[in-house]
Amino acid sequence: MILVHIYFIHIYVLIIKSWLLFVQCSYRRVPISKEVIKSAERVFAVLELFRNQQSALTATEICKYLKYPKSSADALLKSLVTLGYLTMDPSTVRYFPSLRVAKLGDWLPNMLLGGGDTLNMLNELHNLTGETVTLSMPNELSMQFITAIAGTFPMSLSINEGLTVPIFATAVGIAHLATRSDQEIDKLVKRSNRQAVLSEHRVDIDELNAEIETTRANGYALAYDRILTDTGAIAMALPANQLDRALVVAIGGLSSRIKTHQTQIIQKMRQAIRQLGQNDRAVS
Repeated sequence: MILVHIYFIHIYVLIIKSWLLFVQCSYRRVPISKEVIKSAERVFAVLELFRNQQSALTATEICKYLKYPKSSADALLKSLVTLGYLTMDPSTVRYFPSLRVAKLGDWLPNMLLGGGDTLNMLNELHNLTGETVTLSMPNELSMQFITAIAGTFPMSLSINEGLTVPIFATAVGIAHLATRSDQEIDKLVKRSNRQAVLSEHRVDIDELNAEIETTRANGYALAYDRILTDTGAIAMALPANQLDRALVVAIGGLSSRIKTHQTQIIQKMRQAIRQLGQNDRAVS
C-alpha cells in the first residue's frame, strides 16, 4: 500500500514538473504590439480548442473554455466565419472549422517528413525502445516539437506537439546547433544574451562550444536532469530536408532508464537514421 502511494505521488510530481516546463518554455519576447499578440493568440486558441473538443461549439461554450469576454468572442468568431475558416449553423448557432483550416497545412507533412518515411522511422524507434520519441525543429531561439509519440512505460516523458524549449539548454537544441557554423552560433548567443533579463539566463559561450564540439565528435547530444529532474534525452540531427531546415529526432524518458540503455538507444537511432538516408537517396 505504501509503494502504491509513493508511485502516485511520483506521478503527480511529474505532472506538476511538466506543467512548469510548459509555462517556462512557452514564454516569448516578440517586439510587436500587445494587441496584435492578443488577437493572434485568440484566433489560434479557438482553432486549438476545436481540435481538442472535436465537436461544434456555441459562442458561450467557447467563452467558457477560453475565458474570453462575450463581446470579444462574438466579434472574433464572426470574423473567422466571414474569412471562411469557421462555419456557423444558424439552426443551432454552433461554430465548426471549415476545410479551409485543414488546407492551410496539408502540404507540410510531406514537405517536412518526406512522404511518411520520417514518421515510419519515429514509430520504429518508439516500438524498439518504448520511450517517448520526438521530432523538433528550430524556431527563433527555441526548438519546437512538431511530432511527439508518448512512451509506453507507466512513467514516461510527456511532450505536447507545439511545445517550445530553449535551444541552448536541451539535447535537441544542442544537436541542432552542432549542425550550424561557429559564426551562426555566435550570433545566436549574442542575440540571446542581449535579451536575457537575469544574469543566470545568459549563455556561457565557452561551455556551449565545448558541448557542441563533443556533440559533433559523437554525432549525438546528451542531456540529463536539466530542465526536468529525473529526465534524460538523446538527440540526433537529421540531414537537411527540402526546406533546408534541420530536424532533430530525440528519445527521452526517466534518466535512470535512458542511462541504462544509452548505448543500445544510440545504436538504434543511428541505424534508423542511416536507413532513412538510404530511402531518400533511393527516391532521388
